[in-house]
Amino acid sequence: MLFFGSLVMCSLLLACNNQQDHLETSAPDKASTSEEAATSDSSNNPTDFSPETPEEITSQFPKSELSDSIALDSINDTPSLRAETPAEQGTLVMVSDGREERGHLIVSSVLGVEGDQTFQSHYSVVYRKDNQDKVLLSLPNFLFIQPSDKKLSFDKISFKETDVYLLTPQYRTGHGLEGYAFAVDKKSGDAFPLKLMRKGYESKTLLYADKGQLPFSQNERLVVHPPIGAGTPEEDTKDIYYQLDLENKQLVAK
Repeated sequence: MLFFGSLVMCSLLLACNNQQDHLETSAPDKASTSEEAATSDSSNNPTDFSPETPEEITSQFPKSELSDSIALDSINDTPSLRAETPAEQGTLVMVSDGREERGHLIVSSVLGVEGDQTFQSHYSVVYRKDNQDKVLLSLPNFLFIQPSDKKLSFDKISFKETDVYLLTPQYRTGHGLEGYAFAVDKKSGDAFPLKLMRKGYESKTLLYADKGQLPFSQNERLVVHPPIGAGTPEEDTKDIYYQLDLENKQLVAK
């Protein structure tokens, strides 16, 4: 009986030691699991992420020499009226066709100063008369710069039988200004674009000095002050006189 009692006592002591060993070895595992969970929660904390920045506007037009100097600000998918002038029997307008990209210059150049507004779209020059639109000129992928978004005007030059309207979207270039010329017949009210002929060459734009007088009418001729720069030949510094040829819808330098 003494031997049996000793055997039972020994078994109980051995069981208690095994249970204590088990508890001591399992405790670190639980601590390790809790530490891993805390680490996992910390990595998913939203405060560890910086807020997303708005996506930059990307131009849909072909890259130009000015692309790197422009920061785009907005996109307009509805028609924008960029120029408007009433004529005797109708109205001349310049309007965007579809997407128009608005931006500003981030550096100054001969075309404008830093902060000037930029406009780019497929534009049309339209003559509106009797609730009908007649497209006089299309300007695809056209980019121009202005100091503000103020609506432009066509400059009117009167002749006996017709009025000539000059549209100059770009306000400075460093080598003279380029204007698009249109005629509106005083009797019929019909409007059409004018070609420019000089020294046997045809041009769609009239080049004139960016300082001084605008082109003007004198004795039924259009008088133009040419742009003058360093190295301009003396013969090219003189005023140019254009004769209005309505039959062929052109202005011819004489």
